[in-house]
Amino acid sequence: MTKPQRGGDWLFQCNMKKFIFFFFVIFIRFQANAQQTIFNVPSVDVLTKNKIFLQHESQFRAKDPGQFWAATNYFAHGIGYDTELNITQFNLSTPASQNVSLGIGAKNVFPLATKNSYQPKIIFGLMIPISLQGQGIGHWIYSSGSIIIPQSNTRLTAGISNGTKQIFGESVTCFIGGFEQKITDDFSLIADWYSGNHALGILATGFSYAFPQDFAFYGGYQIPNSKNVGRNSFVIEIAKTF
Repeated sequence: MTKPQRGGDWLFQCNMKKFIFFFFVIFIRFQANAQQTIFNVPSVDVLTKNKIFLQHESQFRAKDPGQFWAATNYFAHGIGYDTELNITQFNLSTPASQNVSLGIGAKNVFPLATKNSYQPKIIFGLMIPISLQGQGIGHWIYSSGSIIIPQSNTRLTAGISNGTKQIFGESVTCFIGGFEQKITDDFSLIADWYSGNHALGILATGFSYAFPQDFAFYGGYQIPNSKNVGRNSFVIEIAKTF
């Protein structure tokens, strides 16, 4: 997300109350275990044909200095051949980011050796973010490799990302990395990281839990790479696969 501009405490608190109400309505109403990103780094998961994935992500810091709330909303549709189409809304926030955008793109996952216990895969994605506030059209391209360490059932992902200001606040090329440690069939410890001092230059650590009926919840803590990126914050995600 793009770091939001400062605003009044009263406005922030009102919007936080609206968010909390919205979150609990969604949490109660919807009951997803495919995952389009670990937190912010694209994951190895891809939808099967005709499956639909919806996810709401909120990042927030509830106290000064640097209090904010920012939302990212995901839609994905599996089209087969280990490919899905994506529509993502970025940078809706309070205080306002001045850089709300809508991205349209696709993600492909290429299994390299299906019978290998390390399950190596290549992830490739492209997104075209269109600014909804007159900041033009940009791009986001990423590619990464992923393996499972069979002895511990740990999945590691590492790659490179190149994107423009419509998502990152500036044009940037950076390293991306991810960690997923399955503890039970439903519960995993997860973390991901973007290098650099752009808007997504954050280490996010936390967990995911898969509920029945294809519902999933993710929660974590975010540590920015520098004070130029922002301050420590929380992230929560709720997701549903249809």
